[in-house]
Amino acid sequence: MSDNTQTKNAASGSNATRNRRSNKKAASNTGKIIVAVILILLIAVYGGGVYYYSNHFPHNTVINHVKVGEMDTAAAEKAFTDDLASHKISLKEKKRTEVIDANDVGTVINVGSQITDLHDSMNPWLWFTNLFGEKKYTVKLDVTYDEAKLEEVVNNLECFKKENVTAPKSAYIKAGDSQFEIVPEVLGNTVKKKALLQLIGTDLSTGITKIDFEKENLYKLPKYYAKDQAVTDALAKANKYASGTITYDFDYTKETLDYNTSKDWVKISKDFKVTLDESKVGDYIEKLGSKYNTMGSSRPFTTAYGSKINVYGGDYGWKIYFDKEKAQLIEELKSGKDVEREPVYSYKARCRKSAKNDIGNSYVEVSISNQEVWLFVNGECKVNSSVVTGDPTKGHQTYTGVYALTYKQRNATLTGPNAGGGSYSSKVSFWMPFNGGQGLHDATWRSSFGGSIYRGNGSHGCVNCPYSTAAVLYKYVEEGFPVIVY
Repeated sequence: MSDNTQTKNAASGSNATRNRRSNKKAASNTGKIIVAVILILLIAVYGGGVYYYSNHFPHNTVINHVKVGEMDTAAAEKAFTDDLASHKISLKEKKRTEVIDANDVGTVINVGSQITDLHDSMNPWLWFTNLFGEKKYTVKLDVTYDEAKLEEVVNNLECFKKENVTAPKSAYIKAGDSQFEIVPEVLGNTVKKKALLQLIGTDLSTGITKIDFEKENLYKLPKYYAKDQAVTDALAKANKYASGTITYDFDYTKETLDYNTSKDWVKISKDFKVTLDESKVGDYIEKLGSKYNTMGSSRPFTTAYGSKINVYGGDYGWKIYFDKEKAQLIEELKSGKDVEREPVYSYKARCRKSAKNDIGNSYVEVSISNQEVWLFVNGECKVNSSVVTGDPTKGHQTYTGVYALTYKQRNATLTGPNAGGGSYSSKVSFWMPFNGGQGLHDATWRSSFGGSIYRGNGSHGCVNCPYSTAAVLYKYVEEGFPVIVY
């Protein structure tokens, strides 16, 4: 290759390099210009936004549910006024939805400076932050309404009409066929009127358009629910108190106390405190006593002569000890256990063959009219003799009735006042009292017995017996032995 050719090639390469450098520089300048233009535009847009939103609410601004974005304060205030003209509050109830119209309750809005104050509190330099979603604000406007009209409108709502209202009712416990059971609560739909009026008033001021009664707890609720601990505990306790069966053994028959009776004795208060009605327990024991007590009652009796008579009075017989039986029965009911026993007695007879026959076939029989005494032991007459009873002409008559022998004593001294004054003191070998100071005893100072001696020369009330008769009596009788006097 010649030198000229080489020179030309070198010059050509140098020009190409210069051209490339020139193109790059031009492109770089163009990019800078574009960036500068964009920055200028952004600054212009941002600055324009700052200027614009200094007098307008930013985009996506919502105040009290009213959209005021891009509005100036005057337009925003008008939007509130226009909104109020159509403001309705939807009342979501259990079975229906009703509506309160702000115009029906004389609502008046005074926007005042609150909208302007809210706008002035906003930073226009941050207007662009509202481009990415709604920003919600709440202001309490100066809203007035006619309270009387509001109450009238509320009173006329369907939810307050008597035929539509079901009152709430707490769960309670009732006696079922075989045990106590829980009756579930009734929630009802009774509205708290005062709370509703207050909430509507607040919502008129804040622009709320919907009130959900259940979410706002506007329904009156029961105090107690079926699953409450107090209720379930009371159920368990009530069933325990009434679950036990008490069987009373009266020898010739039995009396059963079970749930059918005791359920009426279980008291459950409004706050689910469980107790036993002790007065009803007492009434039951009284009835039990009326049915099975024999002390002092009239008894059919067949005399030694075969006559059928009724003997009334005396202290012999069965008698339930009211206080102790009541205390024991209450304790057993609370335990919930089944029990079989005889009642707690304050007095017991010798036997219980039937409701009226508690004497049996071992007893002392005294006939005042015949002036005789008999001793029967297991149906066998051990002794029979004439006696002298109390003198009725001097007010010392021997009292009739069926008595329990109090005790027996050897070699006793009997003392007491005489009818005509003074006192007496008599020594006896066999003393067997049955009615206070009246009793059976030997009377060795007497030479004869029976007949009509007792009228005018009778005892001070005792049954005077021949010594041998008293000795036989003393041998067989014991404390509680029945003595029939007629």
